[in-house]
Amino acid sequence: MKAHVLLLGLIFGLWAVPYGTAHSSLQNTNPRQSRERQKPVVPQSPNAETGRSTGRSQVPIPHPVSFRDVPGRGLLVRAWVNSAGPFNFAVDTGAGATLLSPQVVSEAHVAIKHDRGSMISGLSGVTTSTREAGVSRLAIGDNENFLPAKGLVIVTNGLPSGVDGVLDPTEAFAPLGYVIDLPRSELEAFDPHISPVQLSEQPEDGAVVQWAREGHGRRPFVLLNSGERALLDTGSNLGFAVREGRAPDQNRSGYVIHDVGGGSVEARRVAPATIGIGSLMLRRIPTDVVYGAEADAPVLLGLSALRPFRIRFDPVHHLIEIAPGASRRRT
Repeated sequence: MKAHVLLLGLIFGLWAVPYGTAHSSLQNTNPRQSRERQKPVVPQSPNAETGRSTGRSQVPIPHPVSFRDVPGRGLLVRAWVNSAGPFNFAVDTGAGATLLSPQVVSEAHVAIKHDRGSMISGLSGVTTSTREAGVSRLAIGDNENFLPAKGLVIVTNGLPSGVDGVLDPTEAFAPLGYVIDLPRSELEAFDPHISPVQLSEQPEDGAVVQWAREGHGRRPFVLLNSGERALLDTGSNLGFAVREGRAPDQNRSGYVIHDVGGGSVEARRVAPATIGIGSLMLRRIPTDVVYGAEADAPVLLGLSALRPFRIRFDPVHHLIEIAPGASRRRT
């Protein structure tokens, strides 16, 4: 049996209220493009100098969908797996894989890969074994709004109540880019070859910055002006979250967080911080210290810091645009 060790959730398991959903760092991802469906395809991108097609492959673009921001559960979208559903999936840029509950596996008749085992490790460092699986079709919003890729699929018992699965848009939308518009509660895809994010087009009161990679994975890190790398993590309701290496003080009040590996850590809200990301300054953002986490747990920017923004992720040009969003009008 081929086994992978998946560091699922350096901050995985921040599902305890009032925090968010899932997080993972994957040492092995293998996104595969699904079969083309009978949906409109995007036109080929013209060459800037000649005006002729560049010959890039055409990829169906899913239509935009709305999500619900549910306290303690994260950004939830309706999802269909192998045409079964709808299920509640959390949109988590920090996941690195599609995660399924056993209920989804049963109802959607998901095939388990018995020759592919995985060890997953939570924030606490406690590990547990899981199985990899194969999904034929994955759709969000409605049962015909198919996503172009599924990537690595893992079955886990560690999902919180009310969450049937986790969707990492970097993996599920590949090779497309995607936009998470938090004020408008919308998730949409775009073709980076046609509408790229560009360093030369800095948004007002925002920033375009490099998408820093972590070596083995594709999760979206950015370089803070302090020199630290931070993970943009829509699966956590934390704000600016940092690790503290000391053991928790018995007299300190905070939140006990149970992770997917079966262990637990503690988090405590501290004084707000001000940080810079390129030309963007985030002032007085909620700040959390996580105690008892693994030594390589990353700095996080979670939903409490990101909610004012519309964020475009361009995996082709390795750029991320963070710009103020406009709230949807209520009628």
